[in-house]
Amino acid sequence: MQLKKIALAVAAMATGFAAHAAGTVNIGGVPHNVVYLSGASAPDAFLADIAEGMLTGVTYYTASNYKAYAGSASGVPGVTNGTKVLFIKRSEGGSAFGVGPVARAQRVKTIDVNNCTSGAGTKASPYSCNIMGTLDPGSQGYGEAGDAANAGLVPDFGISDVEPAMFQEPYNTESDTAALSSSEVSRLAVLPVNQIMMGLVATNNVPASTYLSRSTYGAMLNGQITTWDQVDPTLEGDVVVCRRVEGSGTQTSYNWFFGNFPCATQEGGAVAPARMSDSYGWKEGGSGTSADPYIINPASGYTVIENSSSGNVRSCMNAAHDGSDYTFTSWDSEDGGPRVFKVTFSESGPMKAVGVLSLDSYTSAASNDFSFRHLDGAGTYTYDSVSKTLSSSAGATGIAPSKANLIDGKYDFVVELSSQYRNVAVTNEFGDAVPAISGVQKAFADEFVKRAGSPRYTGNLGNTVAPVSTPDAYASLPQYYAGTASSNLYVSKFTRNANTCAPLQFRGN
Repeated sequence: MQLKKIALAVAAMATGFAAHAAGTVNIGGVPHNVVYLSGASAPDAFLADIAEGMLTGVTYYTASNYKAYAGSASGVPGVTNGTKVLFIKRSEGGSAFGVGPVARAQRVKTIDVNNCTSGAGTKASPYSCNIMGTLDPGSQGYGEAGDAANAGLVPDFGISDVEPAMFQEPYNTESDTAALSSSEVSRLAVLPVNQIMMGLVATNNVPASTYLSRSTYGAMLNGQITTWDQVDPTLEGDVVVCRRVEGSGTQTSYNWFFGNFPCATQEGGAVAPARMSDSYGWKEGGSGTSADPYIINPASGYTVIENSSSGNVRSCMNAAHDGSDYTFTSWDSEDGGPRVFKVTFSESGPMKAVGVLSLDSYTSAASNDFSFRHLDGAGTYTYDSVSKTLSSSAGATGIAPSKANLIDGKYDFVVELSSQYRNVAVTNEFGDAVPAISGVQKAFADEFVKRAGSPRYTGNLGNTVAPVSTPDAYASLPQYYAGTASSNLYVSKFTRNANTCAPLQFRGN
């Protein structure tokens, strides 16, 4: 498909998306059934692998924090082979956008596959496309600015690092929006998918010999430890925290593991994570615009940076390590909207940072300035891109975030990826009457969830052509896959039974 033809198809796309929910879009004059998945970035590592297994003749599209795949359905139960499908995945905003907008049937921004500027549509060179819509739920003016600004789509189903019940106020909801009510939660059919490890991560200027315990790492995240000599007296400098925004499923996982929120909300039972406004150099200048960003000055001391995606966290870690300025957009609770910020690392020089990342970033760590660390010990756990293996540094102690330790229940910073879709009709704030998921959308979603949890996509079992990119970050759930071929290599022996607040329970594999 030529880019000129893509541009000419915009009008057809607008017609196809007019309902703002599951429907069809014309691509090159051919109607495609739209299946829209929104939420956590955790499955993005094997997203293309699954799409290629469910579609033939795939055309690839990309935008910042969005991916899309157009092709003909193949081997999807309930969908006739050859049915044209456009499968869209949004990762912007993280897990929260796989929960709230799904239950409330809200329009969210999406990739516009008929408005692309470059690329060849191949896996190696996907079409690079623009975004449809300018506002998301929680943004100032959302629901008031008319269809042009709110021209996104309603997600058909969502994905989150943890189950919907974990997204509670005041720390785990996005853009200062209200948490789902019990009646809104009841609109969702919730399916556990697989297990994923979360990690302790630090810039490479933090020596591998540095002992990081659950308590010291958590104290850096919540602002009780602000300088590195409090972690190790041989170190110096102020702590930088590259965390995720509120509402991120990854951030929610860290709030649970290190702060016990929302599992214990009685007085003294939970600890609040530090926010950007807790940075010592918070808003030392600027007005929050692209031309004049708010300045966060790490030279002033302890610094917290809230990032909208795991990719932004990686960029934040690199900038801290290198001493290079970092400009980003994030929600500002003081202003009640998204604002542009600039962290002036060039003024402070290189700094030591910790981060909030799931283990599916281990391949990215190999080519960047940070590494995953052992829990309650010292040592790095790094990926060799040549041998495609992970290993601990010499003399490492504590518990490595290895797949073997995940499967055996030894590494317990693990959550269960959750998928959910509406099981009732919902009318949103625009008056869009959005039905419960059904037909091609439901069949495609069910098969996606099934495949995402299988050993083929958590460990490359049986994959000979399109291996999953980061299998060591995941394990299949024992309640679904115990007793399968080579289950001791791919299936966890323990589960939380879709309840993050519950302890890991032995099921065997």
